[in-house]
Amino acid sequence: MHRTVYLGIDVSKKTLDLADPQKYDGDFANELRGHLQIIQRLKDRYGDKLEQVLVAVEATGRYEQEIVRQLLDAGIATAVVQPVRVRQFARSLNLLAKNDRLDAKLIARFAQAVQPREAEKPDPQAVKLRALRDRREHIVADRVREQGRLEACADPEVSQEIQDHIDWLAKQESNLNERMQILVDDSEKLSAKSRCLREVKGVGAQTALTLLSHLPELGQVGRQQIAALAGLAPYDRDSGGSRGYRQIYGGRAAVRKALYMAALSASKFNLVLREKYRRLLESGKPKKVALIAIARQLLVHLNAEIAKEVSGEIAATPAG
Repeated sequence: MHRTVYLGIDVSKKTLDLADPQKYDGDFANELRGHLQIIQRLKDRYGDKLEQVLVAVEATGRYEQEIVRQLLDAGIATAVVQPVRVRQFARSLNLLAKNDRLDAKLIARFAQAVQPREAEKPDPQAVKLRALRDRREHIVADRVREQGRLEACADPEVSQEIQDHIDWLAKQESNLNERMQILVDDSEKLSAKSRCLREVKGVGAQTALTLLSHLPELGQVGRQQIAALAGLAPYDRDSGGSRGYRQIYGGRAAVRKALYMAALSASKFNLVLREKYRRLLESGKPKKVALIAIARQLLVHLNAEIAKEVSGEIAATPAG
């Protein structure tokens, strides 16, 4: 739907600053009380025209999540925008000053100019799965660091303490794996998608969990967009008669990492992708470039398969 009113929210740990492209509208506490005040302010101001409003919220990785959820629950169109894109937009306008009030208006102007993709209400089970998956990643990173410290430690007593911590972290990792699997098994939608993903050779349990938790758009967007979201889309580097190397850029690091590891496996055990990998190497492509291409093709295939799964669910749902 085309929106006619664009608002921006600059996010910090304690406050939310609201503005339209021209006027600052005040700051609110970044807690439930402040969230409800913002929603009521929008309802009072726009009334029947609320459906024409798009609220752009700055992404922080954490502090914007609750206000986004509250806005979506209230039926208010919301988009989450990346701070780096907003800052680049500001530079293009030669706006160098920066504070919360200016940033809120800038975010609204950015949304008005770019019209970013609107967020959808997340599946609560998918949100929980992402939290568990992120916690597992932290545990694995801690375990790897402790293993490095163990190798460098010469004191037997300290070595034992490190080993005990490694054992505890391994148990936590195993526990998180079990909880994630139970969560997927208990969700008809997630379990169906997981089975669909794991039917493809090269896609293991952790890759499937990463895609389910960090790439909810899978099966809902086109091949170019899904590749861009994963950071696997090649971008031109041409100017005049010069033709530069295509490069990938941006995207979601966790997804890209998982797909790269899946591509390593697929290049050996997936007959179709193994053959393409061989042809790429024979044509002179470096191994890393070839693996990125395999990861991209693997993602495009998975996106198509999930799209079929989703369309099948819709067809099986009774009308009305």
